[in-house]
Amino acid sequence: MAKKETLLLALVLLLFFSACSEKRNAHSEVTHFSIEYADSYKVLRINEAWNGDINGQILVLLDSAAKESAIPDSLKKHGIIRLPAKKVAAISKTAIAFMERLELLDKIIAVENRDLIYSEKMQSLIDSLSIPEVGSSSALDLEKLVMLKPDIVFTFGTGSQIYDDYPRLSSAGLPAVLMAEWMENHPLARFEWIKVIGVLFCKEKEADSIFRKTVSKYDSLSILAKEAKSKPIVLTGYPNGSEWSAGGGKSYFAKFLEDAGAEYIFKNFSQTGTMNLNLEYALSNGINADYWLHPSLWKSRAEILENEPRIEMLKAWKENSVYQNSLRLGKKGAADYYESGIARPDEILSDLIGIFHPEILPKHKFSYYMLLE
Repeated sequence: MAKKETLLLALVLLLFFSACSEKRNAHSEVTHFSIEYADSYKVLRINEAWNGDINGQILVLLDSAAKESAIPDSLKKHGIIRLPAKKVAAISKTAIAFMERLELLDKIIAVENRDLIYSEKMQSLIDSLSIPEVGSSSALDLEKLVMLKPDIVFTFGTGSQIYDDYPRLSSAGLPAVLMAEWMENHPLARFEWIKVIGVLFCKEKEADSIFRKTVSKYDSLSILAKEAKSKPIVLTGYPNGSEWSAGGGKSYFAKFLEDAGAEYIFKNFSQTGTMNLNLEYALSNGINADYWLHPSLWKSRAEILENEPRIEMLKAWKENSVYQNSLRLGKKGAADYYESGIARPDEILSDLIGIFHPEILPKHKFSYYMLLE
């Protein structure tokens, strides 16, 4: 083959693989929302807001200068939100985390309960702007919310007629957006919900840029972990009476463990959420695990032993390899892992690699995890 043809072929292959890499980094495995674009409006579809939700949620997002006549008759029965949103109530903590990454915290005019929020910036704004608490579910202060007139209320649904607050919000004419990132089974799919926040505030470009950069970093870390010489065995969960509660083998955290170069002890279970196993079964199967993560809300090894003495039989216990995701706690106990961690999956992955493969990230400073003393 001539030198010119060889160079041409090499260039074509480079462009091909670059395109494939860009495409892989451009999206994750998100399945619970979609955004459709038209000339003067967009359609946000929440495909399934909770397990068993057969209706989902459809919202028409209308540009501020557009007339409602631009919306097709088939969509007029759904909720309409004017863009960009200028003031919102955040009952969902993850909405706060996404808004912080997009520098939108100043748009929040109400929160559920400040004690449940870790964000120092949000806490500072609550103090300086006297942002009120409005509760949620049966404790929701609907009258206060109506007086505040938010453009959007970020909340979530469970399917419970007793606890869900969005039916009351809708009845009061308050547009609720059901955050369902917790339904996704991939860390990057959960993070991709930042695009929902982006479109509601007309910050799609910023949200997409943050998403792409985070995915690129996450993928790079995962590649490093795959090169590790060993794959430690990991046990997660905690004893709860006669049962052991842990994430299923198809859960988002199981994917975290896989990408961190570890082998999940319960990887063959098909559940995507939390599962309850027989306690003796879990202990016998996890006895030789190299690490134990997420031991309930216990704060010390002594507290664990007091509740379940049989934990001493675990290899991870004997070798002092028990890690908790409570490095960053608020004054009232709010765990940042469940707040900003959703919006920073690359940092969680870095922590996990730092635990399982410290030789890969020798200078790593932990963001969420700590060794339980």
